[in-house]
Amino acid sequence: MATLAAMITDPQALQRLNAAVHGEHRVIHCTSWDALEEACKDESVTLAILDLFAEGKAQFDVIRRLKLRAERISLVAYVTVTPERSRDLFDAGRAGLDGLLIAGQDDTPAAFRAVLERAEARGVAQLLRPRVSGFSATVRDAVMVAVTRAHLRLTGQRLAEICGTSKRTLLTALADAKCPPPQKLITWGRLIVAAQMLEDGQRTADGVARMLDFPSGSAFRNTCQRYLGATPQEIRAKGGAAWAASRFVLELGTTQS
Repeated sequence: MATLAAMITDPQALQRLNAAVHGEHRVIHCTSWDALEEACKDESVTLAILDLFAEGKAQFDVIRRLKLRAERISLVAYVTVTPERSRDLFDAGRAGLDGLLIAGQDDTPAAFRAVLERAEARGVAQLLRPRVSGFSATVRDAVMVAVTRAHLRLTGQRLAEICGTSKRTLLTALADAKCPPPQKLITWGRLIVAAQMLEDGQRTADGVARMLDFPSGSAFRNTCQRYLGATPQEIRAKGGAAWAASRFVLELGTTQS
């Protein structure tokens, strides 16, 4: 079971968060920035959700330290938006926050879960960022989007649109870089995020297949075998997302593993 650190002072918001995770995360409740930073030293913590203004003032130095010390921790801000806080919210994005929940708008259980899932995917994408740094901007963007939006029903056309280019141009850029074509790249992105989910021993292959919109559990298992040559259980045992990402890098034809 993955661990989530939460620095939220509103009891009702904490209740909504607990309803959203549905036992899929162990939640560590933190009452201060110091407590949050201490909790995130635990290697099992992969996600932190925090009220930027819990102590009256946003502590961006803490956020930067967390991002530097543990690249795989995804940070999501949960805030009440007021005009005087707009600059702080802008600075929060620059500090490396992976998601934003607005109190009273984005804090239904379904909205909580959607933002947390996207934030987790962004955290996994950091495994690939240094490994694709040598590619063109179009290729780098395509790889990142394939992972960070793995929960969406992406098509090759939609992937190109998000990357700000045409499908033909994207096809050419990927081919020139000897990268998989768009649809195959999208599948790789879903598999890397699936591998991250499988690191949680409480998640089943069928459950992961449903969350990532595979047609069925058997379709997911077949895709794992075709792309990774491993069952979901073997992916978990081999290291989850880090192992799947290394296999993808081999697919790119690089010398990294």
